[in-house]
Amino acid sequence: MTITVVDKNFSRHIAESLTSQGHQLGRPLAPMVQRIKTWLSAGKEVHIFTARAETPSGVRAVQYWLQDNGLPRLVVTNVKDSQMTALWDDKAIRVVKNTGKPCYVCAGVNCFSAQEGKILTDC
Repeated sequence: MTITVVDKNFSRHIAESLTSQGHQLGRPLAPMVQRIKTWLSAGKEVHIFTARAETPSGVRAVQYWLQDNGLPRLVVTNVKDSQMTALWDDKAIRVVKNTGKPCYVCAGVNCFSAQEGKILTDC
């Protein structure tokens, strides 16, 4: 079972993101760092999904950041895997399985998810 923490830019979910910091990794966001530690303690496998994984140096930077902030060197990738059970992101829109439609709660969240009528799902 893999819980995948998804962060297109790594920042904003696990590390603080400030426009003034450029490519530097920001300060840890304590709630997500603690959540990851809890998942790991429960035996879950956690992968960090980030565009920074496009280069080996980006992967190393994230892994060093994780170690510097009390986490192990987790898998850092930019490729989803078939064993993923959860995806955490601030930009994701949940889609109702086998319909191609956003869930009712997510419908209308942004211009890409607008749909006519009610869409019901279990979220």
